Amino acid sequence: MANNIKLTEYDICKRIRDSVLEQRLAPGTKLTEEALCDVFGVSRSLVRRAFLLLSKDNIIDLERNKGAAIASPTPKEAHQIFEARTIMENALLQQTMERAGPADIAEMRAHLQQEQQALADGDAALWIRLSGEFHVVIGRAAQNDPMCEFLEQLVFQSSLILALYGNQHAPSSCKGGEHERIVDAIEAKDLESATHIMAEHMASLEALLKFESKSTNQDLHAILINKPAA
Repeated sequence: MANNIKLTEYDICKRIRDSVLEQRLAPGTKLTEEALCDVFGVSRSLVRRAFLLLSKDNIIDLERNKGAAIASPTPKEAHQIFEARTIMENALLQQTMERAGPADIAEMRAHLQQEQQALADGDAALWIRLSGEFHVVIGRAAQNDPMCEFLEQLVFQSSLILALYGNQHAPSSCKGGEHERIVDAIEAKDLESATHIMAEHMASLEALLKFESKSTNQDLHAILINKPAA
């Protein structure tokens, strides 16, 4: 790397996770120890530790004698993940409705502003990541750490699925204000409306899927080190 900042395995994991959430690092992309050592300027042992963490969260597939690759869910797995996520979103939404306080609502509003700023700046990759993280922000307000951690994994996997099978030319419901309407319903303690909007939102995301694989030839240096052009 160009700087002298000492990275940890968690820093490498975050860089890869963010690139997955931003749908810049495509499913199926090979991640070799040699390549990541070169990209980040770290040791093989540190890269191996990062691989283990990413494998645990189902971000990468790690196989003996085959190396690591960004996970590439099958169409069947994609439907199962969206089904599981919808169930988890609804369960957490009910708890968030009961437990969210003014500080939680303020955090949600601040996150919505970040989403809108990313759109205004034309930073598509950042907006995509923030749109996924919005659901984790809602989940945290439920004050149930195990459920929120599971939701976070499902959000990551959903990003992989949308990157692999998503119809990039279809309009996204996230830009249509559904996130803001969900927060409005949470603040109003209107569980019925919040649940209905969330269900429509998840259905619209799954409707973007078109089960045709895409090319995975990518430049790891450009993705993991350099910020994409707006």
